[in-house]
Amino acid sequence: MQDERLILADRRKDEILTMLRKKGMRVTKQRRLILDTVFAHECTCCKEIYYQVSKKDKSIGIATVYRMINVLTELGVFRMNVPYRLSDQDAGCAGCRAVLKDQSVVEFDEEELQRVLEEALSRKGYSGRPQIEKLILL
Repeated sequence: MQDERLILADRRKDEILTMLRKKGMRVTKQRRLILDTVFAHECTCCKEIYYQVSKKDKSIGIATVYRMINVLTELGVFRMNVPYRLSDQDAGCAGCRAVLKDQSVVEFDEEELQRVLEEALSRKGYSGRPQIEKLILL
């Protein structure tokens, strides 16, 4: 299970690096380090990411971290006003957790989530098993 998560994380990192290249950005050592840090730690702000990154590379400034986080937000990797955690929904997932207004929690495994999405897409006129390329939570 742990190996599978590492493989998924590596795939997700590769997807993000490809998105950066398509945007015309170079994939530098500093950008890779920031991305690796985001995958390794549950940081809630740029300052926390900077703190973790600066332990490994003193030459990275906080402005570099802010710029990278802004780019990742523009690319849809992060959502605004939430902790900087990468969403597994963008790259296939093991499931999800929904917290309802009454604070009860409903968990869906991957199969249940796929079934719910297929039913919703069917009601919207999509037939068969549509391939979901990306799921973006608003």
